[in-house]
Amino acid sequence: MDWLIDRQHPESTERVLALLADHLRRHAAAESGVDEAVEAARGTLGQVGDGPDLLRLHLDWRADEALVLVSPVGDGVEGIPSGAGIPARDAARLEAATGDVLTRVPIEVQRRAPETYAEGPPPMGAIDADPLRDGMASVAVALVRAAADHPTANPRQQASLAGAALADRVAGDEPPADGRAVAQMLVDTHRALGSELEVLTATDEVVEVAVTRCPFGQGIAEGEALCHVTSALAGRLGARVNGAATVLMTERIVAGDEECHLQMWLGTPEEEVRGERHVWPPTSGSAPPADAPVPRLDLSVNLPRETVSVPVVRRLAAQALRAFGVADEDIDDVQLAIGEACANVIDHASDTDTYEVQVELAADRCAITVVDHGLGFDGAADPDGAGDSAESGRGLTLMHALVDNLAFRNEPQAGTVVHMVKALKYDASHPLWRR
Repeated sequence: MDWLIDRQHPESTERVLALLADHLRRHAAAESGVDEAVEAARGTLGQVGDGPDLLRLHLDWRADEALVLVSPVGDGVEGIPSGAGIPARDAARLEAATGDVLTRVPIEVQRRAPETYAEGPPPMGAIDADPLRDGMASVAVALVRAAADHPTANPRQQASLAGAALADRVAGDEPPADGRAVAQMLVDTHRALGSELEVLTATDEVVEVAVTRCPFGQGIAEGEALCHVTSALAGRLGARVNGAATVLMTERIVAGDEECHLQMWLGTPEEEVRGERHVWPPTSGSAPPADAPVPRLDLSVNLPRETVSVPVVRRLAAQALRAFGVADEDIDDVQLAIGEACANVIDHASDTDTYEVQVELAADRCAITVVDHGLGFDGAADPDGAGDSAESGRGLTLMHALVDNLAFRNEPQAGTVVHMVKALKYDASHPLWRR
């Protein structure tokens, strides 16, 4: 992200610093540190001294540690506004007019990390919709298919799965051979979706585009999740060129930016980039091989609210996961988590004689839901508490440690619902996955 400061107009500096603060707050993992970062940038600008009237303030957020770079700007930037964010289409012209960096300021503000898949979306069935023919309807079809094939995925992951499925349909039997072909496919697809996308760079190493009109509109509740449709569409197409691609979106319309700015490195970038990685053929690290069937399991049992039921449901879940080749250590974690959730129900629920346990296995995730059908127990119990809540608190702390996501909700007609999601690894030597 870039801003241009005209030092002949003192208000220009304050406007840019306010824009920097606003941008950091929109995209930071946590707001702490933003004020300190802006003050550090202000102090650096005050130390520049005499020199060119125009300064470029550049936020480099590719790596874990963000940097603010201040550089002089010469001729060739006519028409580029000062005291405002620089559109991505003007970035190349600004770069050409920028001199050597005068100062760089590390700032302790981390960008929100993408919450998708470490190696890109796992395999998913083909969709019966073509974005070039069906437009936005194809996105709806892809999202429905993603939810069906991977029901335990969070909204960002399902959007990423949908984007990858759209890319597979666009590429078809003639995958892109280079960055220019990837860029053209992105232009054609976004045009069909009613979006506007401008190609800024397209080489064998880098593709950079700006989306000036969001295909999903503005102000929608899951807007940030849907951004992953765009990034995964680009990442899956880019990965087909050299076997891997890394996608970075530093600006997003839905977050309040003027445009979506997407950069993609084909292959493995030489520099450190904290972006979304995609690989071809698709895999999900711990997921089964790409040519293997996607595991699915739906298990639901009603049990008496008695202590003897706990080992029964633990063994039942373990046997089911073991049959699908889940790694032993993950089976142990799932057993312990189920045991703690069930023990809490038995110890603290009331007005019920039974409770229900649901186990759902889909691809590389397992979702466990325990419903007490009564008044339930306190899911917000203090793990360090004393007295009657101490034992419950320790159980909750253990559940947090064993699974990747833990949530509680109280439903008037059901009682307390405990929902846990655990990412799974598979034993490659298991007969189900052995090639």
